[in-house]
Amino acid sequence: MVTISLPFPVSANRIWRNGNKRTYISPQYKAWKDEAFVSYLQQKRDAGEPIKGNFTYHIVLDETRRKVARDGDNRGKVCLDFLQAVGLIEDDKLADAGSWSWGPTEKNTCFIRVFKRA
Repeated sequence: MVTISLPFPVSANRIWRNGNKRTYISPQYKAWKDEAFVSYLQQKRDAGEPIKGNFTYHIVLDETRRKVARDGDNRGKVCLDFLQAVGLIEDDKLADAGSWSWGPTEKNTCFIRVFKRA
C-alpha cells in the first residue's frame, strides 16, 4: 500500500496551455509539481513500497477548498500522473478502480492511498 499527502492538486483543466503556436505545461502545474516533489521527498521513507501492476486508489481532498475548487474529480489525474512520475505506481493506466472525496486533511493538501490489487 502507498500512502502519501500532497499539496492540493491543480485541476486537469490547468495542466496545458497554448500560445505562440505551441502547447506547454502551465506555470501553475509546474509550480504544483515542484511543491509536490518536495513533499514526496519528505515522506518517501514512509510512503510504502511502490506498487507494480494493477491497483485501486482513494484520494481525499481538503474539504475547506470545496467552495473554490468545486470540480473534485478533475484533481485525480494530476495526482496519479505524479505518483507515476516518482515511481510509486507503475502506470496510471493500471488503475482498476478509483475514488475521491472531500474530507478532513491538512490545510491545502490531499491524502492519497493506493492499494495493490490482490
